[in-house]
Amino acid sequence: MQKKLLAAAVLSAFSGVAAAQSANVTLYGTLLGDFQFANANGGDATTGAGGTGTAPAGVNSSARTAGSYTNTPANQGTRTRMNPAGSNFGLRGTEDLGNGLQAWFQLEVSATLGAPSGVPDGINHGNALTYRNSAVGLRSNTWGSVSVGMWDTPFNVAGYSTMNANGRSGNATVGLLSNQLGALGQIGAGGAWSGQNEFAACLAGAQSTGAGCLNAGTNFDRRQKGILQWWSPNWSGFEGRVAYSATNFSDAVTAGNQNVAGAAGAVVARAGGALKPAIWDFSVAYNNGPLALGYAYERQNDLLAYSAAVSSLGLAGTAGAGAIASGSGTGAYTITGNTVSGSRGTGHRLGGKYAFDLGGGSSIGVGAMWERLNYDLSYSGAVNTDLTNLRHSSWRLQGNWTTGNHFVALEYARTPEIKGSITGPVNNFNGGGTGVRSWMLSYNYAFSKRTSVTAYYVSINNDTNASTSGITFGGIATAAGADPKYYGLNLKHTF
Repeated sequence: MQKKLLAAAVLSAFSGVAAAQSANVTLYGTLLGDFQFANANGGDATTGAGGTGTAPAGVNSSARTAGSYTNTPANQGTRTRMNPAGSNFGLRGTEDLGNGLQAWFQLEVSATLGAPSGVPDGINHGNALTYRNSAVGLRSNTWGSVSVGMWDTPFNVAGYSTMNANGRSGNATVGLLSNQLGALGQIGAGGAWSGQNEFAACLAGAQSTGAGCLNAGTNFDRRQKGILQWWSPNWSGFEGRVAYSATNFSDAVTAGNQNVAGAAGAVVARAGGALKPAIWDFSVAYNNGPLALGYAYERQNDLLAYSAAVSSLGLAGTAGAGAIASGSGTGAYTITGNTVSGSRGTGHRLGGKYAFDLGGGSSIGVGAMWERLNYDLSYSGAVNTDLTNLRHSSWRLQGNWTTGNHFVALEYARTPEIKGSITGPVNNFNGGGTGVRSWMLSYNYAFSKRTSVTAYYVSINNDTNASTSGITFGGIATAAGADPKYYGLNLKHTF
């Protein structure tokens, strides 16, 4: 009897503590089940290393290096699959500190539904949890909020929030096509939020490749670790965000802990000291009723230089998965890591959306976004060749129709060819054949505020030397010039 009373007292005490803790703590999450058909056919004939063959009839070889051509590119036939990305759960809470000041926190991790590790197309989200937007901070109605942790950068948020008219049909599986406009996704792996940890992406190991290392060092759609942010209050619809992140890289990287593609013994060094990768980021937005407008800017110091220093990354379409763009002639522009001295990347993003009220619960929405990304890379030695103003501009148009629980959306995005110039003894850079066009058609039905179903179709048209996968996570492996297509159905529930 005494044991029962003691147990009851203990449970009562813990329930009181739990109630006190849970008063300002919320458990939340998203469950997303996605069944999909996918293929990537129509790849262009490519060159092999060291060959002397000529292009077969009908093959565009204007931006190819000399080599042996093949008529059997690695196309991907239609397959059915479940893409497990897009689910998550987390905790968020606040504490009132008095005088209008609050402490707040959020701890969020990914969750998966379905595919185990090791399935095709790189969909291996099934084993370990990964952290998503997580931070601790202080906020006030007077001066806004400051936080430190891992979070989407203001540049990234602007692309999928302020400037996205079709958010109701967008999700982490299908992805907003704007995510493919960021970084150099039309050649490498692409996708948003892949730049969380350049150091890990560029180390030797099964999960580290030249393409992953390059993508980590060029991506602008980022969920960044070690980020310090300030978010302004809402001033009659106007809001601003400023962020800074200094990434933790070693001053020297040797053959023992670099990417297998890197030159042996390469050292991450530059004149006057080690590379110091860092990111500055800010955005301004206006959200008031049916209208939203925004501008975002990001500057990346030494991110591409670091990736180049630990992995010998070619800029030729035939130089492997780490390639940025094609070289012309018999040579190709290649980044040699041991003498890279620095880099700078800048991104500008501008866009907005507007909803026209038709009455009776119906509306028509439109949206547009434009962005411009630039990269520069410098060497400390006279033998190497600087890459100056590697750049591309991209844009998208969106439209949607809402009536009752129904939502129909259409999106078109265009990324022209990469441009750039080289200063030095060799000038053979050519971004020909790197353009991408993409379409997305989707239908969403909302059963309630928390549960909805979406049917979608995504079509990507890659030019000769482009290999965009087309979706944010788990994109199908895409040969140069192949055109991925996805159509499927997903069920989404939030709690």
